[in-house]
Amino acid sequence: MPAGGRGYGRKLAGAAWADYYPFMLSNVAAVPHIDKTSLRESLAEIVPFRFLRIEELEELVKASTQRRYLPGESLISQGDAMSKEVFVLLAGSVESLDMSRNPPFRVNVVEAGTYFGESSALIDRPRPYEVRALEASAVLSIPSDIFLGLLHRSRPFAQAIGTKLREGLGIFDAFDRFKAEVFRGVTLGHIEIRRLVDLYAALEPALHSLASDGSHIDWAALSYAVRRLPDNVTRSFVFLLTDNLPSVYTSPERLFPFVPTEARHRFIYEMMPGKDMVLVRSGISDIMDFLTCLAIFAVEARKIRYRLNHPDFLLALSKAGSETGAMGSAGGGGGAPGLAGGSGGALVASREALSTFSDEELIELEGLWPGKAVERVRDIVFHRQAYSVDIRKQVNTLNGTLNEIWSNQVGRAAEKLVGMSPADFTDDIHVHLISSNTHSVSNCLNPFFVEHGDEILDWAGREGRRIPGWTNRMDEIYSLARDWFAAFPERRRDVAEVEARHGIVRLPEKVTTGIQVQLIDAKGLCESDIDPDIFLASCPERSFVVNIDYAFGEQAEEIMRSLLLLFGRNVRSINVIGKAGALEGSRGDILVPTAFIEQSADAFQPLVPEAPDAISRLAAALPGRRMIEGPMLTVGGTLLQNRPMLQFYRRIWGCTGLEMEGIWYLRAIHEATELGVLRPGASSRFLYYVSDLPLNPGEKLSARMSPLEGIPPLYAATREIVSGIFGPELP
Repeated sequence: MPAGGRGYGRKLAGAAWADYYPFMLSNVAAVPHIDKTSLRESLAEIVPFRFLRIEELEELVKASTQRRYLPGESLISQGDAMSKEVFVLLAGSVESLDMSRNPPFRVNVVEAGTYFGESSALIDRPRPYEVRALEASAVLSIPSDIFLGLLHRSRPFAQAIGTKLREGLGIFDAFDRFKAEVFRGVTLGHIEIRRLVDLYAALEPALHSLASDGSHIDWAALSYAVRRLPDNVTRSFVFLLTDNLPSVYTSPERLFPFVPTEARHRFIYEMMPGKDMVLVRSGISDIMDFLTCLAIFAVEARKIRYRLNHPDFLLALSKAGSETGAMGSAGGGGGAPGLAGGSGGALVASREALSTFSDEELIELEGLWPGKAVERVRDIVFHRQAYSVDIRKQVNTLNGTLNEIWSNQVGRAAEKLVGMSPADFTDDIHVHLISSNTHSVSNCLNPFFVEHGDEILDWAGREGRRIPGWTNRMDEIYSLARDWFAAFPERRRDVAEVEARHGIVRLPEKVTTGIQVQLIDAKGLCESDIDPDIFLASCPERSFVVNIDYAFGEQAEEIMRSLLLLFGRNVRSINVIGKAGALEGSRGDILVPTAFIEQSADAFQPLVPEAPDAISRLAAALPGRRMIEGPMLTVGGTLLQNRPMLQFYRRIWGCTGLEMEGIWYLRAIHEATELGVLRPGASSRFLYYVSDLPLNPGEKLSARMSPLEGIPPLYAATREIVSGIFGPELP
């Protein structure tokens, strides 16, 4: 029997069990069984159990089991994924051992009056260490479902557990190290990507499940990163991240080629071959997002490179690259055909070069870089992801920040709409702020879609594009409109003309904040046929809506502060329609936050509860979808969450989901209220629809929502918010 570490365990290491068994058994027998009353009283002296009510303690005692252990006997086996019970040591002492080391390494000694084993119940992970009795010991074994149920029902109990876990369990260590490295890089002005990639992989992100698996490419994660990084990421070596344009580059579009990104609204310019300038939003969130996507790309690109780590493969790849490149030149207009086109010889050469990839993987590569897969893979192999990232955050400058310039642009547009400067608005001018997206609010308020709905549906029917399952006719029209406009691009001009006639003004994007803006004059709403499920109680004459695109992380606080300073006491409501990851439920459900928790400091900010009738209306509009109320976690980056962290917030704080802007908006609102910038009684509402499920083992990072998953909840939330603005509750 292995050594127990001290006392009887040491004796057992060099002697037969039978020699000591009677002696040990007598010592175990000497540990008395504790009656339920005494046990409840003993638990009441142990933090966090002392915070439970008497009936909760009685429930715990009734459901738990007392056990006694001999010296050297194992309570917990290292790596056991099935055992989830929590232990309270009533008498004796135990030790935790890391059995993966030779000799086994003692991690800790636990004395009577202490609980242990809670981390496996909380975060669903295998037992990290072996636990053995050092002497005759007695424990109370608490079933995991009882323990988790008490966490859910008792906030004091949960917070006491959370304090211990936050400080002592180490589940945030990898996140803290990654974030510290980013902040260090921002301070020094340079990021060492190779080191950052190692820190990222150590995070084991929930949505990048194959990050540490060197033999399997995580195509979903790679697709996510590629769509959010500059199009030339396989050919660039240097990225200059700056939150304000250097004075010598005030017109970058005249100096440098623009580099597109598919799924993230960024302003990126190629300063010279191999070097990009990336304009990032204020705060740290956008920098963190860019670096995280770059880390994902580096992790997965390394796997691709290792597949081709042989001279024969490199020669075949170079040959294929030259042949497909020649075909692209001879074809007079397109890029290299890669796997998708070109002559038979080029296609054969491409497949030979990528012979280490399966047919399914070749399809994935072609999906990432249509027509250019071979070229991009060749870039990856010879590039080796040797990135250098310089960061220039503007300090000690008298030039206006991008947010200030953006605020002035919004102010000038509002002045043109109303006829006076926002600083001179009279009290009867009501301003409503909405943070949503660039289409749902304007679509609902644009009569074009009501007037041409039948035309769109008829076209979709003829083309075979209609799918069953819609419960709201307008939702289907909004969903099909994008394809309809692609088929008839000239009709986009008609939409813009109808918008302009009915008081919807889109501001041209001249400032690189990434925040697009629409001003909507409310007096035009009653003069047209808007979405039939939006309820208007009156026809406001001097009200308008400022609808802004999603802000990004910490940028939200500065954007909201700018709007509140601009429109001040004329603001009657602030409304946020967002999308979020859910810790329970399904895609397309609605999350109704009751509070926000900022992750880095666990800062808690409560919200005014959503009205029950509003939740009922949403439920009626979305049959089969759940309305989930509870706190929401504001994170520094969607990709920086691992399963232990998410389980911590789910079970300790009761979080229902995670997003990136909520608490930053709320901080600006609270600040403006306390300073008297925002009028008393101005309402604020937050609604989110579920776009992904990071705790779902089968969730793919790049999986896009189907129209039936995303459109109904987005538009139901939009109708609820707009109806709330102009309904009978309007102050």
